[in-house]
Amino acid sequence: MLDLLIRNGTVIDGTRTTRRKSDVGVRHGKIVAVAPQIEEEAKETIDASGKIVAPGFIDIHSHSDMSPFFTNQKMQSKLYQGITLEIVGNCGISCLPTDDASREAITRLISSGLELPMDGRTVEDDSLSDYAEHLKRCPAATNIGVLVGHGTLRGMVMGFGMRKPTFEEQKHMERVLERELSEGAFGMSLGLIYPPSSYGAIDEFVALGKVLKRHDAILTVHMRSESTKIFEAVDEMLEVARHSGVHVEISHLKLIGKPQWGRSKELLAKIRAAREEGLNITCDQYPYTATSTGMSALVPAWAHDGGSDEMCKRLASPTEELLSETESEIERRGGAHAVLVVSTHGRLPQYEGKRLDEIAADMELPPAQAVVRLLRASDGGVPCCYFSLSEDDMLHIMREQFVCIGSDGYAMTYDRHFLGTNPHPRSFGTFPRYFQTIREHRLMSLEDAVYKATMLPAQILGLKDRGVIAVDKIADITVFDAAEISDRATYTDSPQKPAGICAVVIDGRVAFKNGEQTGDNIGHLVVHK
Repeated sequence: MLDLLIRNGTVIDGTRTTRRKSDVGVRHGKIVAVAPQIEEEAKETIDASGKIVAPGFIDIHSHSDMSPFFTNQKMQSKLYQGITLEIVGNCGISCLPTDDASREAITRLISSGLELPMDGRTVEDDSLSDYAEHLKRCPAATNIGVLVGHGTLRGMVMGFGMRKPTFEEQKHMERVLERELSEGAFGMSLGLIYPPSSYGAIDEFVALGKVLKRHDAILTVHMRSESTKIFEAVDEMLEVARHSGVHVEISHLKLIGKPQWGRSKELLAKIRAAREEGLNITCDQYPYTATSTGMSALVPAWAHDGGSDEMCKRLASPTEELLSETESEIERRGGAHAVLVVSTHGRLPQYEGKRLDEIAADMELPPAQAVVRLLRASDGGVPCCYFSLSEDDMLHIMREQFVCIGSDGYAMTYDRHFLGTNPHPRSFGTFPRYFQTIREHRLMSLEDAVYKATMLPAQILGLKDRGVIAVDKIADITVFDAAEISDRATYTDSPQKPAGICAVVIDGRVAFKNGEQTGDNIGHLVVHK
């Protein structure tokens, strides 16, 4: 007897081959049959008539590291998008590795840009094996894979100073990275606008990249610039790839600011040429024209030297240089009107949901000084949205078959009282919006679109048993309505459930059906082999 039978659906298997009418049979967590008609009885049946049966969506770029540990909340927003696996630890920031000496500083590193209120939580898992045990006690709504954040790694080994590592510090980072990869991390992430990761240089990255290469692991990167120096930032990562051989995954590929708009063809041509050269370069993207990161990203990197506390001390008496560089970064991101304050974590609630130009006018201050006041009041942690991207560039990047989908968001609760504000809608609607965008703009076939959300990220991650509907593969499956799938989240009302997701199966168990999670969280750690 089958554990699960999905009947009467149209299977798009993730491989870009033509869709076909098929039933899918599941037993003991694996797909055991894909055929036009399966007669075997099943303990549970899903009627997928008129629906697409696809591999479970893989969110290759997530920040849900801490989400499972909010046990007083149902952090369901990724599951409700049809996501079955999230890869956390991106942008150089992960909740491991840590030790007693670095735990407090790494907690501040994570919380300074977090859109979730930490409520006094601290990072407590020193290694991936500790994190795996923590997930057993507090399962996630989806499965989770982990990247080692370079900023976290660097902070644990050598602190948060703006300097090069000593020879021994470099070797220590390599040993710790080797340990985490041996325990099943998928790779390492760089966050080159976020100190202390931004204090690293090519030789440091190449040495760590060689460790990754030995494990067939990936190096993901939030590049040093996504605006005026984006082409130089790509060159930096191509050099790392050339000298280490590592697979580089460029995170949330985009062009920030009007002076860069319209250059996506040039940018993609540069990456395409590197791939033709033999470099292993892939990318991911989210389908929105607003970015999101902490307001502290507007402050120059040197002002972060020593960590968040030292930054806040400098903000208490800001120099003309600090204010001038902050003003320049505001302009690079589209100006003060383009900056929307998501949260001050209750410190200045009257400014939550307001644009920076409005806030500056109310404070009777220039925008850079308003930034300083907001950051000081919120201990350096002010998540923001930045309306600084071109839709034409976004659509052009989306057409590329080496660009997969990543939310850059968090597994969130729908509890508005807990959230207190409106996080970026990507945490609630990235994957439905992606399919909605492809449908409305007729960008590609649905077969190609499914591939970019399933098999492509699985290939990038080296997952051979997920990302495809086929016999003997793990039964991660998403059933959706191709005509109805859409994002309902908005920037002013983001905690909205998407439309068109009909069922989600994780490891052969139905986790979501009929618009609701079916039971307790069943997600666990998926390791790189």
